[in-house]
Amino acid sequence: MIVRQAVPFGSAARARPQPQSRRGAFALEPVEALPRLSDRIGRLAERALEPNPFFLPEFLEPAIQGLGRKNLRLAIFSDRDELRFFAPVLATGGGLLTGRKLSVWTHPYAPLGSPLIDRDMPDQVADGLIEHMRTSGRTVLTLPDLPLKGPAAQVLAAAAERSGFWTVAAPQLRPILYPAATDGPAHFDRMVNLKRRRELDRQLRRLCEAGSVSFMSARSASDLDAAFSMFVHLESSGWKGRRGTALQRRGAIQEFARIAVTQLAQNGHAAIDVLRVGDKPIAALIRLDHGGLSIPWKIAYDEEFAAFSPGKQLMCDETRRWLSDASVLRVDPVREQDNSLISALWTERERYGTLIVSSRRLGLGARLRAGIITAKSVGKSTAKSLLRSGVAARKPTVQAKAKPQSRPKKKTTGVRRRR
Repeated sequence: MIVRQAVPFGSAARARPQPQSRRGAFALEPVEALPRLSDRIGRLAERALEPNPFFLPEFLEPAIQGLGRKNLRLAIFSDRDELRFFAPVLATGGGLLTGRKLSVWTHPYAPLGSPLIDRDMPDQVADGLIEHMRTSGRTVLTLPDLPLKGPAAQVLAAAAERSGFWTVAAPQLRPILYPAATDGPAHFDRMVNLKRRRELDRQLRRLCEAGSVSFMSARSASDLDAAFSMFVHLESSGWKGRRGTALQRRGAIQEFARIAVTQLAQNGHAAIDVLRVGDKPIAALIRLDHGGLSIPWKIAYDEEFAAFSPGKQLMCDETRRWLSDASVLRVDPVREQDNSLISALWTERERYGTLIVSSRRLGLGARLRAGIITAKSVGKSTAKSLLRSGVAARKPTVQAKAKPQSRPKKKTTGVRRRR
């Protein structure tokens, strides 16, 4: 249990002239302040301890417009003319034990809760955050969907250990890729076992019999607009469309995604990669990139070509590209641990969870909050398992479908890689 005495923000500076840590202060700004803060958020993102493209103004502003702004605030720490901390947060009231709470805003379209913290003064910023929580009466800060071994989680936990309490709720292991720690594309053969590689190669050869297979990336405004339309069509015509989770299910959601991707791409932070057979797109991936982090955000494929695993073929090509790109340090699909597409290809795992920080040493509110979050997570996982089991039990056993009548065989044209 934590027993160390709290260190007030700026107390160490009182022994020195011109204290650095007392120049700025934390504040909760209304979401209407985002355009005014946009440039400073952008500059902070370039020197952030941990990147998060979901908190860039190009993504955040359309997300707020599309998803709503109830209880949403912008948490900032200003130091002269610069920001040292930024995160969108939900500010809510609380009960006797929990008090008023702050929770970093994550959602199904942005499941990464790493706040932007200036890497030049992380300890001062984290200590200042705990002190702000203490003096403002907002005693609990929740950071969901957080890489628990990442630098942001580490510096916040260390600050809470010095002057409060911290705990973790709903931990899980998610797939992750660290290209910088490998020997390049050759690492792919060690990640994916021989049997699976042979099956994927066999499927790719069969796909080549239907036409020229090519991988291309859309980055310009005109190409992005066409590629985004392809993606929406592929996603809505597949299982996500039937389940009601495709972007097209709500006009506001689709518009938010289109604007966010377009705006990020203008600064080189987004692209849409497409797998084609001839002129027909059969798989598409929306990719977000910032600060050495690449996020395969959304993927969709044509179910008519499911026998060739187009989604996996595209992800294999992407993985080889990431492994050969020295500028990519980390690839985080921000997906749950049981995601079949990524888990089948990537062997590395990273510990994710919800970090809960309290300004109170005993942290009763944080403990209670952690228990509630963990219980919900366990219930959700159990419900998913039961649903899968029920579907599998009801699914009738059928003979394998006959192969569709193929076109007259033509000479294999091979695979054209992305341009």
